[in-house]
Amino acid sequence: MAKRNLSSVNGTTLEREWGRLRRGQVMQQVRALSTSTHTPLEVELLRTIVEAGEIRASDLASQLFVTKTSISRYVKGMLDEGLLIQRPDPTDGRATLISVSASGRREFEEREARRSALLRDLCAGWTADEVRELTVLLQRLNNGVQEMLLKRSTSR
Repeated sequence: MAKRNLSSVNGTTLEREWGRLRRGQVMQQVRALSTSTHTPLEVELLRTIVEAGEIRASDLASQLFVTKTSISRYVKGMLDEGLLIQRPDPTDGRATLISVSASGRREFEEREARRSALLRDLCAGWTADEVRELTVLLQRLNNGVQEMLLKRSTSR
């Protein structure tokens, strides 16, 4: 694959815009709207479980590229808060399946609604095609990050 030119476009660079995004200008706004005290990893953990329906902690750790010890600690805390529930895995008596409780789903959906409203406001002057293009490009970027993390985790 040919190296991409990351030079200036319209007076800025990919690196500069990436830095602005990473410093959290958008995420600060999302967090400011949130009544939750959960970390970004806990929110992503909740999202992953919502999308999976039920999942083993080891599979959750693999999907989020964190250690099983870390996942266990986060899951325990979220179980204690009543955001998650667990049950024995019927296919493996040694394992448990984790799912989102009704209160966990409510918290997740409320956070998603606030984030969706913020994104709608941010893109209010954009055309539908521009929003679709941004979505496709962000998906490509996220897929690239996921592939890179997967390669790193399998090469160890």
